[in-house]
Amino acid sequence: MGAKSEIESVVKEVLEALSDLSSAKRREQIRYFAPGSQEVVGVSNPDMKEVIKALREKYYTWEESQWIALCKELVKRDIFECQGIAYELIGRNKKLLNALNYEDLMDLWRNLDNWASVDHFTVGIFGVLWGKGVVKDHHIEKLLSSDNFWDRRVAVVSTVALNLKSRGGTGDTARTIAACEKVVDDREDLIRKALSWALRELSKRDPAAVRDFLDKYQNRLAGLVIREVNHKLDFGTKN
Repeated sequence: MGAKSEIESVVKEVLEALSDLSSAKRREQIRYFAPGSQEVVGVSNPDMKEVIKALREKYYTWEESQWIALCKELVKRDIFECQGIAYELIGRNKKLLNALNYEDLMDLWRNLDNWASVDHFTVGIFGVLWGKGVVKDHHIEKLLSSDNFWDRRVAVVSTVALNLKSRGGTGDTARTIAACEKVVDDREDLIRKALSWALRELSKRDPAAVRDFLDKYQNRLAGLVIREVNHKLDFGTKN
């Protein structure tokens, strides 16, 4: 079996597994909480994890290039669960993350039109690759100036990965604050929430910088951002 046909065979295998695990109730839940353009099969997160586990066990001898090719094909299916499997396979595998280049990221950048897909891709992959230098500062700056608020959310949420230990983040006050400053006046609700998240994550590493940010921009920040970030600084939780 050729490489391409083998990948197509595995994609078919994934689709069959998802179909067997589908639920109309779960399908409606996803459509309600993360509405987007993709088809939704309706598979729970625990069942998705079982599909991923089975793939890893069955194809454990695969090279990184094969896994990346599979993930790209899954994303091309324009199915919410296939996209999620692809992002999870890469985001939880250091070897795959280290094998990605910027062109690969652009191939994986598809249907980022709902918060679940955006955050999964960004925290697990895009932001991590910013920390590794594959994504450059000028890429983030371009996203921050985009008219598409999903692009701006990718940019702001990418800072979370810079500061999140579980994603390899070691802390980056300068780049986090620089990105946050670009969206201080942004009135999109999902950008305000992203800004709050970014500052709350940074507060675990550099609370003084976050307090300075709140003091500097208190007259321009949304009330939600001020409340959530101050609560995180004072009590360690968002609310």
